[in-house]
Amino acid sequence: MDDKLGYKSFASGYLVKDGKVLLVHHNKFDKWVPPGGHIEIGETPADAMIREFVEETGFIVEALPSMPPAFEGDDNATPIPLPFHMDLEVEGFDVPHIGHFYYVKDTGERAEATHQELELLGIDWFSKEDLETLKTFEQVRALASHAIDNYPEK
Repeated sequence: MDDKLGYKSFASGYLVKDGKVLLVHHNKFDKWVPPGGHIEIGETPADAMIREFVEETGFIVEALPSMPPAFEGDDNATPIPLPFHMDLEVEGFDVPHIGHFYYVKDTGERAEATHQELELLGIDWFSKEDLETLKTFEQVRALASHAIDNYPEK
């Protein structure tokens, strides 16, 4: 790895309903992955995940923090939702990417999916059994299974 290049960051969300997880078939990877994308300047990881989730699926979601904040915040420091998992990824990227993965809650509101035709080949719900043979990364298989088992809004 070239230290001069640094890292880029992205955020993704896992929405679970009725024992199934929502995934999108991303055309760049030609694999099923959680909705998400790059973090833009001025966005927190949770903000980026919510924006990308809406753009890709039309589901308006909110991030569910993996644990309560240790500090409630003041005029100087505001807590942001903590992801349930983070990792460093290299496959399919120009430079290594730090991934932030959240549980998400469906607000029940919908918007028009704006990126689906450009970035995605499909969107669907998958059970743990479906994940075993799904065309995806092993990390996605593990995190999706974990999300189904540990989703906080059961």
